[in-house]
Amino acid sequence: MRLKTALIGFAVLFAVTAAAALAADPTDMGFGTKGIAEIEARAAPREDAGQVGGIADLQPTRDGKMLAAVYPIAIRGHFFAAARIDPNGALDRSFGKDGFTPYINAANRKGGDSAGVLQAEAVAGLKDGKVLVAGYDEDLGVFAPALAQFTAKGRLDPRFGHGGKVLPLPSYGGRPISTEGGGERLRDVAIEPDGTIVGVGDIIGGIGEGPRRPGAVVVAYRPNGEIDRAFGHDGRLRFLVSDQGRYSGYTGFTEVKALPSGKLLISGYIHQRYVLYRLTADGRIDRSFGHDGRVAFAKPGARAVKFTSFFEAPFTVDSRGRIVVCVPLFPEGGEEPIAFERLLPDGRRDPSFGRSPYMERAPIDGKEPARREPGVQYFSFSPLAVAIDGHGRILVTGGESAPYTRGQKEPGHEDFTSRRFLPDGRRDRSFGEGGVWHTDPPGSQSLARAALNQPDGKVVAGGWVQIDRGGGNGPSNTAMLLTRYG
Repeated sequence: MRLKTALIGFAVLFAVTAAAALAADPTDMGFGTKGIAEIEARAAPREDAGQVGGIADLQPTRDGKMLAAVYPIAIRGHFFAAARIDPNGALDRSFGKDGFTPYINAANRKGGDSAGVLQAEAVAGLKDGKVLVAGYDEDLGVFAPALAQFTAKGRLDPRFGHGGKVLPLPSYGGRPISTEGGGERLRDVAIEPDGTIVGVGDIIGGIGEGPRRPGAVVVAYRPNGEIDRAFGHDGRLRFLVSDQGRYSGYTGFTEVKALPSGKLLISGYIHQRYVLYRLTADGRIDRSFGHDGRVAFAKPGARAVKFTSFFEAPFTVDSRGRIVVCVPLFPEGGEEPIAFERLLPDGRRDPSFGRSPYMERAPIDGKEPARREPGVQYFSFSPLAVAIDGHGRILVTGGESAPYTRGQKEPGHEDFTSRRFLPDGRRDRSFGEGGVWHTDPPGSQSLARAALNQPDGKVVAGGWVQIDRGGGNGPSNTAMLLTRYG
């Protein structure tokens, strides 16, 4: 009887221990405060209550610190800034003003008199310690690319553009755009080995003087901020699509990486189908990659599968030049699987990675609810960034929305969520709860938009969280959020 009792007790202890292991917190407690760093991004003029920010992009510096592109969450935000962050998650207050580059807005644009809203989408560190921020200016539906360069101390670099800024008046095809004309936006930026700046983004279709058709765009700048006319076609490479009078899905590029070879990898969507292009350093399509220069995950016009996301197309490149992509698939049915693939450097699918091109369905355990209730949308994971740690494990981070009933004023709670996979593509079940971990600090919602591999092999994820300030939380109470996984 005693032996039976002991065995039962051991079994209960084993079950409890196993359950605890499955839900082990993977957060590095030596980072920030108990593994989480929250940074309020407020810049002058302080009286603007809309001046709150989150992290849109993370990039490394040469000395192991992190650069964050800071963007506004709330209306009236004017963040077009970078922050420099120490490896432990604290603001580097020796940079700029208390860790941030100075406040600028579109009214400082040469020849411009409209305030507009500047949105930072990407950041890059240069070899000499300088910092480049890229994004766009938007004013009443008219868009223009925007760049700013700062010195290693966080001040505007007078040698770049006009007083450190490239904020052109909205134009398209050499003609100015006034109102309701659409325009171009930059969504990401990369620096080629020779210092050429390459930005990628989208073309917003409009009426009047602006572009009539939406499209994807690549733009190259010289190190001083001037358009590099030797790149592509007079400095640009445009991929225009025919909308045939109706919306046919998002078209635009959202990520670019400069490879050690000098070539460029660009990802995005054409008619909402996920695509990868490889370009030569001078902006020509590299026909030796994939099929005639690109890898398309669904043929244009195909009806079976549609690829979409938070208008992001995350991918990363490992030390062997292999490309890991992770994007959601939206078939015409109700399920929402995730495409998770590794490609060889030439664009062919790597057959040694995973068992299929699809990751599990949206719920974290890969199982569908036993019974679906009418009018309820179930868990949905949006992958927004991919990174590879020092052990070759792949971290995919983004947001996961909890169920909500259609008709609610606010969609379901969204969590800052990460998933980790082994080098062969299988889920790393030692990470969090069966391979999934929700970083859920106090606040109504949170979201991860960026991931960065640190020199010690650990991965930092960054985004934003709504916080309680002055008795409430909401879009006007938002902080930058970072966490690190060991």
